[in-house]
Amino acid sequence: MDLTYWYLFPLGIIISAVAMSAGISGANFWIPVYLFILKLDPLISFWLALLTMVFGFGSGVIRNLYQHTVNWYIVKKYLIATIPGAIIGSILTSYIGGKILVLIFGFFVFVYGTYLLITAISSKKEPQKHSRIFWELGFAAGFLKGLIATGLGKLIVPCIWNHEKIKHPSDVIGSTVVIIFIVDIVAALTRMNPVFVGALIENWSTLFDVMIFVIPSVLIGGQLGPKVIRNVNAKWLRIYISLMLIFVSFLIMYLM
Repeated sequence: MDLTYWYLFPLGIIISAVAMSAGISGANFWIPVYLFILKLDPLISFWLALLTMVFGFGSGVIRNLYQHTVNWYIVKKYLIATIPGAIIGSILTSYIGGKILVLIFGFFVFVYGTYLLITAISSKKEPQKHSRIFWELGFAAGFLKGLIATGLGKLIVPCIWNHEKIKHPSDVIGSTVVIIFIVDIVAALTRMNPVFVGALIENWSTLFDVMIFVIPSVLIGGQLGPKVIRNVNAKWLRIYISLMLIFVSFLIMYLM
């Protein structure tokens, strides 16, 4: 077995645990790794991030099911909106350059992370409970997931945070993890056009050596992340998520 990429195992555990505890896509952290450390093609990096999250969030789904922190009403409603958006976004990747996708990714992560930090710090009181399903934002979240392999959790979490059916912040994260897991599968499969499959075959040896270490690491991290979130204060969780996103955006812009 080639041990060149051994460091991805401990790194993957950390990334997966952080992403799972925050309810955001681990693609935020894996894309910089695949782009700038492994020097992979942007389109392959985005797809590999989706595949990685299928395993990582799949592990997280199991943990959240065990903890009973999944609200299936919320999951079903937002899948109706996110899946069509993910399909359209994934199809468009065949017509947009890889560098442009990376710039869109970095810009989006920075803007949203900053917005979330400002609202978390300035909020004087918790918003009132609501019963609304934000269909438009759900579609946009799925579209971004298909286009740049991230954005779903960032848009979905605020939508469901104060929904009347949510009893605890851990239910928000658990439900979001299930939604991201399913939409990741849809987005990854939709990208599999003949030209892209050919590129994957050409890079198969490298991808195999990478995933040997990545898959077990995200499976472990997927079990650790939900444990972190169970007793975290809601406000501090928002601040934690926003700081992680801003860090990633600076990393992307610095390495471009």
